[in-house]
Amino acid sequence: MLRKISASAVLDALIAGPLLDASGLMEATGLSRPTVLAVCDELLALGWLEEVEGTGSTRAGRPSRRFGLKASAGYVVGIDLGATKLHICLSDLAGTVIAEHLESWRDEHVAAPERLLTVRQRIHSILDESGVEPDRVLAAGMAVPAPVRTDGHAVALESYLPGLAALDLRLALRPDFDWPLLVDNDANLAVVAERWLGVAQGIDDVVVLLSGERLGAGIFLGGNLIRGCGAAGEMRFLQLVEGVGNTDAIGGMCRELGAVAAAEVVDGERPAAPGGSDLVRLCAGVPADVTAEMVLTAARNGDAAARDVVDVVTERTARVVAVVATLLDPQMVVLSGGPAGAGDVLLPLLDQALDQFDAQHPRLAASTLADRAALHGTVRIALDHAFGALI
Repeated sequence: MLRKISASAVLDALIAGPLLDASGLMEATGLSRPTVLAVCDELLALGWLEEVEGTGSTRAGRPSRRFGLKASAGYVVGIDLGATKLHICLSDLAGTVIAEHLESWRDEHVAAPERLLTVRQRIHSILDESGVEPDRVLAAGMAVPAPVRTDGHAVALESYLPGLAALDLRLALRPDFDWPLLVDNDANLAVVAERWLGVAQGIDDVVVLLSGERLGAGIFLGGNLIRGCGAAGEMRFLQLVEGVGNTDAIGGMCRELGAVAAAEVVDGERPAAPGGSDLVRLCAGVPADVTAEMVLTAARNGDAAARDVVDVVTERTARVVAVVATLLDPQMVVLSGGPAGAGDVLLPLLDQALDQFDAQHPRLAASTLADRAALHGTVRIALDHAFGALI
């Protein structure tokens, strides 16, 4: 166990890419010099590290030994099995994505067996295009838009994700691939990614709110991911919260309310600015084609109809943040998903609304990972598994 802990600490120190000598690894890991050198020698023998001769000298007069992660020693696969899209990537051991594939499902209610067959087919294509043999993949991670129990089954409504609840998702890649497959809720993996690569690095108490179509929360408290029995972070309780009532999120609400607002401008029920409506221009005069991105862009440009929509959405979302902050007391709440790219529009309005509820509230941040947070989280848990199985 001590060897595993020591090896994991050394790998974590090197995964960011720097070459470190023994002193640097001692500082990064808290391990003694003999332990650091013993672990590095073992990882070198396994082919996971590479050694580069340093420019300095040790006390014995020899050049210092510098070590780096050999990123090409193995690979992991990340899979974001979204309700409306599929995103797959191949990553090396440094977490660098070297190939990926993104596609939309032909229908958001595609049955689970067809989804998983497509996943396996796309993984074959990515491996072939990258020239990576399947036996060089050490693990895979998968995100799903539903709670996942410890037995590998998702708690998914048949009307939303047909067939998903009946499957042990840990076996989803078989018979094509026999890799260990780690499966978790997309919000949980989003918070893992934010602490690894995003705005929450170094923060032990953080909640990530998925703010695309439906609200979900990834919760990290005291440096630990909070999963409960798999459904921690589910937001169904919002139907009991006055002024909220359901799990509709920023993206979905902006799209739906934006379509209504654009239709009112087109029909003359809402006055437009003298120069015309930016929102109507963005949707080419077809309100049914309005997207959340159009609403947020128009609001940024000062369009009155779009600003009204964003005001309604942010006031409602602020109530959600206030409840989450009261229950969990995090240092930071991160908005993740597509709308996170409009943090310059959303965060000031959310701050203002929260100030009306409570003078004290957590720091708000917009994800810099946008809609790739869950995918990055799948890579991180696959890497953790691969590193944990090393020695």
